[in-house]
Amino acid sequence: MPPVTVHRGTPLVLSRRVYLTILSLLAVSFMLFQIAVLRELRFQLSTVFTLTPFLFSGVIVFIGLGALVAGRIRSKSQTVLAWSVTSLPILLLPLFGVTIIVSQGMIDHASAGFAYVPGAQTRVAGDLYLRSIIRAFLAVGVFGYGFVFLLQGLVFALYFREAREEGSLSNVYAVDLLASGLGALVGGALNFVLTPVQMVLVATGLLLVNLWTSFRFLPVRRILVLAASVAGAGLIAVELATGVLEQLEAPRWLGRELVYSQWSRYRRIDVADYPRTLVVLADGLVFHELPKNERPDSLPAWLAAHADHVIRDVLIIGSGTGADVRSLRKLPANSLNIVAVEIDGGFVDAARVFPWLWQDYRTANIVVQEGRYFLENSRQAFDLVVYAYIDPQSAISDIGLPDANFLYTDAGLRRAYERVRPGGYLVITRVFLVRELDEFVSRLCATLTAAGVPPEEVQLSRTRDTVAWGYYGELATIHVLVRKGGRPPDDPNPALAPIVWVKGGRPTTDLFPLSMVTGVWFETLIDFLTRSTPALVALAVAALALVGRLVTSVGHLNFFLLGFGSFLLESLVLFNSFLLLGDPNLSASVAVGMFLCWNGIGSLLSTRLDRTRWLYGLAPLTVLVYAATAPLLNTTTIGLHVGTRTLAFALHLALGAIVAGAMFPIALRRFRQERVSSMFFIDLVGCALGPVAFWLALSLVGIPLVAASAVLCYALVGVTLALRRSSA
Repeated sequence: MPPVTVHRGTPLVLSRRVYLTILSLLAVSFMLFQIAVLRELRFQLSTVFTLTPFLFSGVIVFIGLGALVAGRIRSKSQTVLAWSVTSLPILLLPLFGVTIIVSQGMIDHASAGFAYVPGAQTRVAGDLYLRSIIRAFLAVGVFGYGFVFLLQGLVFALYFREAREEGSLSNVYAVDLLASGLGALVGGALNFVLTPVQMVLVATGLLLVNLWTSFRFLPVRRILVLAASVAGAGLIAVELATGVLEQLEAPRWLGRELVYSQWSRYRRIDVADYPRTLVVLADGLVFHELPKNERPDSLPAWLAAHADHVIRDVLIIGSGTGADVRSLRKLPANSLNIVAVEIDGGFVDAARVFPWLWQDYRTANIVVQEGRYFLENSRQAFDLVVYAYIDPQSAISDIGLPDANFLYTDAGLRRAYERVRPGGYLVITRVFLVRELDEFVSRLCATLTAAGVPPEEVQLSRTRDTVAWGYYGELATIHVLVRKGGRPPDDPNPALAPIVWVKGGRPTTDLFPLSMVTGVWFETLIDFLTRSTPALVALAVAALALVGRLVTSVGHLNFFLLGFGSFLLESLVLFNSFLLLGDPNLSASVAVGMFLCWNGIGSLLSTRLDRTRWLYGLAPLTVLVYAATAPLLNTTTIGLHVGTRTLAFALHLALGAIVAGAMFPIALRRFRQERVSSMFFIDLVGCALGPVAFWLALSLVGIPLVAASAVLCYALVGVTLALRRSSA
């Protein structure tokens, strides 16, 4: 490692152990802060218009900008590291607070196009709402969280540059990956018990530990260390004592009616109490309106009261705050055995707060678990299986790939149909976009057929009334009533209109888990941008600059493909992890953590692996093998013990992730004449474009296109590196 001068003027060689310890603590802290920011922004910014593909990209862009700044620093890199380590503990909480304030202050909720207050007139959102979201999305990065990730890119680029010059690049990059993997695992676990603000408190605490670990080996005066420590600890104490940031998070547009708030492991849940209605919101989006005094009514309750088949055992998938349980319990003669499965325990906690709601809900056997996972692992039979209004985000947009979509694939519906006793019923209720009715119904019918449900056992109907929902257009509700082994009864509800069975649609599968028609989200965004001259000019300039750089530099093209391909591969891993543990968020953190840890091992082994020519052909081959066999692994292990499944998942991932992790340090050594900061930046540009490309490929074709693109990226990288080795 390079020599360092401490504040007393005594020359000291920075030890490898402490140097890597600094990097490790920074990597874990940045990962925790990133998880907190992404959770917070999903709540603050994506009320109606989903920004999921761009939230991660926004973080990556600022890391890339930090790498560019690092390229301007020719000397005194240790001084930059010292000031970064000193300032970070006092930056995280204030910048997180600015992120909340800016996002809430810039989004015009009045133009959102959805009625947050019962009885208010709904309307279609105008350009004002979308413009305010885009401006807020940019502003929170520039004035809020962005500077933290800029420092991350700056510090890591300097680390990689010095490590390449010193000959320890593989070890340094490996430590970064292993620590980030550990951060993902820790962050996933902390999501169970901490809010985003509390996660930032933990990250700040780790940065204080890092400061005291490293200050002896960096040119930082003790008085500055003490000052930064007092300031950082003071910010933590103020937040713990007053909860200033926690109070800022509350959705202001609800006013005084907000009576309950909670961060669950999935989302922010708020409850507004009105005289006649209880309104439950998930991430600022209305999840359910529960009437207090009216007798609740539903299709499952009508079946339980009027069906000629005796209904005693009922399964509700997506029980939420207990509306369907309450409806069934209001029947005059009630001896139903109800199993209520809900992925988000936060909804169950919210129901407990209101005795009139909880008194019925608690009579069910409540299982907090992902619905598809429950269906795959349960062998109990039921007289009635109900798919309730599952996950509000899956109801309006497929771009966020909510986990509930796997319930609507042919495999998910097949499992639900298998759980129904002969003569029993399967009820599915879901909203859809009216303008996409034909395509939606044809896809639904094709999926039911692929699931083994005979058309003669199915009755389809939709609500006659519609509701405006922002840019997505008019929404209506579809009801699917299936009677196993017979013709379903006619629903006498005059508010419903029958729908004719349609043949020839594309079925929804586990490799294409999108039951709603795709393209709405991007079409809306593109339409808006094409009417904005400044946006078109900015995008055109950025695209031309990127293309110009890639076609004139083999090194930049190589690292762009590395970043782009690595995110697509990580996306495949995430996609295949949704059903791993019965808790998709925990599964995702385990998958990302394992992926990064295997990447780190690959970096450690990169020097040895680089001695073998067949490594460059192995990279695309391992990605191809992983993509082709992962669905088979999921199918064969989903009913096994969680520990066994997790072990199989990790071992199956190992080879591809190890080889992928080795490619970055090998490429940096192969392109030694190129600046590390520039290569790191263009790699991050590829990573930033990866989320958008993933959602587009998934929406249009499905996972096969994502896998093919990842294989192609690694194949091109392998060829490039092999040719450079030959020329050397």
